[in-house]
Amino acid sequence: MEQIRIKSYGKVNLSLDVCGVRDDGYHLLRSIMQKIALHDYVDVSWTETDGEEILINLSCNKHYLPTDERNLAYKAAQMMIDKFGHQVGGGIIDIDIEKHLPVAAGLAGGSGNGAALIVALNRLWGLKLDTKQMCALGEPLGADVPFCLLIQNTRYGCALCEGTGAELTPLKSRFKRAVLLVKPNFGVSTKEVYKGIDQCEITERPDTEALVSALRANDGQVVYDNMINVLEEYTLANYQEVKILKEKVAAETTAAKVLMTGSGPTVFALFDKLSHAQKACRKFRKEGYEAYWTTTL
Repeated sequence: MEQIRIKSYGKVNLSLDVCGVRDDGYHLLRSIMQKIALHDYVDVSWTETDGEEILINLSCNKHYLPTDERNLAYKAAQMMIDKFGHQVGGGIIDIDIEKHLPVAAGLAGGSGNGAALIVALNRLWGLKLDTKQMCALGEPLGADVPFCLLIQNTRYGCALCEGTGAELTPLKSRFKRAVLLVKPNFGVSTKEVYKGIDQCEITERPDTEALVSALRANDGQVVYDNMINVLEEYTLANYQEVKILKEKVAAETTAAKVLMTGSGPTVFALFDKLSHAQKACRKFRKEGYEAYWTTTL
């Protein structure tokens, strides 16, 4: 038996702009995604057996998460079997996911777990796929999967993601900050938000080029000025709790910037000092929120 452990990092969207819709209904995006230190652990082992069949066993420390084909890690393993199983023969893929990232939070937790399976099986099976090839494999699994593959398989922690999310331009960023994550006790349907955003009037968009330059120069004020997520137009209008939470984090902490990540519902805040993020985290946990402190990487 061979085994490998992958750190499945979360992400936040420093910016997110919707630039159009393809004929097939998929939205075209321009988003700066940023890796954060908070991560899950994904342990993957491969045991060869006689015959040609490959079985998947998946376990997780969160009992409410599915461990079958509804789980993105399971889907990724099945995809790898379909594409490369004939090269490796029969065996058993054992997967254990140790979740630390909040679930259904807009932090790419599930996408990162799926990406981890591609990285792990690429190594365990000796496929020698490069990052670009793995990103192409991961694209059909979800818009955030290619970015998760990038941050798991390279030293990059930040990228401009375009198209449906798979067109990646890795960025060398000097922007390092402490991060507070606060999630209300409900999820938001990504499909609903993208469907609804087409009916919204977008009043403010990020200057993506200015944001890219500011990240390289560590120009904090320009970064903060262009940290805009257009999906807030829908989510904050239709989920009042998220709007109230964002305003509360801004008013009751020393955060330099507060923004919703992805389609929500998680709100994140950036701080110059880690101790301030930790203090704010304790405050929101006492108030019953799911809260975490971490850093950008």
